Amino acid sequence: MDSVKKKPVIFLNRVHIAGKKCLKLFFFPDKMVYSRIKNNSWIQYSIELGAYCVPEKDNTCGIVMELFEDIARVDTNYLDWKPKVMPTIMGNNIGMDMYYDEPALVKREERKKITLFPFENEGIKLVGFKQYFPKPIFYEVYNSEVISWNKDTGMWQFKAGSSQFKKVLNIIMPHYCIRINQELTISDLYIRRILLEQSFQKDHRYKSCPIEFLKYMQLHNYSQSTFSTYHNMVLRFMNTFKGNNLYQINNFNEEEIDTYYKVWMQKSAPSASLINQSINAVKLYYKVVGKKTVKLEDITRPMKGKNLPNVYSREEIVKIMEQIKNMKHKTIIFLIYSAGLRVSEVLNMQVVDILFDRKMVFVKQSKGRKDRYSILAESALRMVKEYIKRDKPIKYLFEGQYGERYSSASIRKILHKAKKEAGVTRPGSVHSLRHSFATHLLENGTDLRYIQELLGHSSSKTTEIYTHVSTLNISKITSPGDLINL
Repeated sequence: MDSVKKKPVIFLNRVHIAGKKCLKLFFFPDKMVYSRIKNNSWIQYSIELGAYCVPEKDNTCGIVMELFEDIARVDTNYLDWKPKVMPTIMGNNIGMDMYYDEPALVKREERKKITLFPFENEGIKLVGFKQYFPKPIFYEVYNSEVISWNKDTGMWQFKAGSSQFKKVLNIIMPHYCIRINQELTISDLYIRRILLEQSFQKDHRYKSCPIEFLKYMQLHNYSQSTFSTYHNMVLRFMNTFKGNNLYQINNFNEEEIDTYYKVWMQKSAPSASLINQSINAVKLYYKVVGKKTVKLEDITRPMKGKNLPNVYSREEIVKIMEQIKNMKHKTIIFLIYSAGLRVSEVLNMQVVDILFDRKMVFVKQSKGRKDRYSILAESALRMVKEYIKRDKPIKYLFEGQYGERYSSASIRKILHKAKKEAGVTRPGSVHSLRHSFATHLLENGTDLRYIQELLGHSSSKTTEIYTHVSTLNISKITSPGDLINL
């Protein structure tokens, strides 16, 4: 008996986009449905909802049903459907419906990445990218009103600006993952949120991070790293409670928040630092959006382990440096070690920050928005001088392919390759070079207060960890085993 293939179902659901009534089309992936949508430009993809939508009018349902009549069944039974809230009792409180067996956030399928970067042409600020598109997407991009092909540069480009940017995202994001070059500054919070949340599946229960929270962090000049981390932590927190809306979540108390962390720790055993970061992010969220102070002492925090940093020996540093033949790569690694720099500090360093006459480097607006000076070895100065003479960097001391800042991923690859070739098996990252700088200074008799100043630590307690790492004095202690003659 021949089986008859069932038509796919398209569910319609009423939503609001920028204050306007729209109908969201929800359906399981189907090539014919996608093809029909592509041929009807009045059906637009909403990057905030992660779905195709149409403006709702009196006859919209009928038009949609007629459009898909031959290839799919349009279901209107859930037009006004809203997720049901199933409160459960927690202590004396009612209102938290937590889906323990479901992941808080589900990743979309892996997509190819497109990196956007800024540039200027005849005084006009533009954003460009390089990408070879398959035919259907090529025509969609080529025929768009915002993106144009530049034959001279061999890349796609569009004018910088929020409205243009949003249109470009609408065209590209359904097919690709968008990455932003470090030089491209985006202040529009709606765009920043879209980019931060583009990797997640968005069903009817998905909650985006409130703009109010992001606005607070932007106005208070939070670093890009903290901004992104706090956004992700709050996003996970909100989307764990699938059956609760934002109003209910904003009215949770300390007991309910504490339960969230207890369940998280029992399910996946995250690190203590991750939990503490999340608690700080959620505390700030309730201060800004919930308009109340969460008492941290009432929330269970895991005991933070006292792990000693990994440190390379002087001999291992020499072996690593001997394996790096590229002058630029060698200069980067040795500069980090010689001045005790963080990766972000060496990436942001400009040519003018190397003070050759004083044998120092000037570190601007580092962690905690602080400036400081650090020392440079004579050999490091010669290396930097030779590198600048050869490569002629314009703005940043170490520049990428298009004159932008060098990438942290590239630095990690350089060190990993050199360690492997040098046979250095000691665990350690690029940041371990900074730890090695501090430890070797201490072992050379440098006062701890000076080391604190060179590293840019606010508290001496942070620097004191290197007294536990240094093995110089420990190695001089006679073991009681040596006192026994066997």
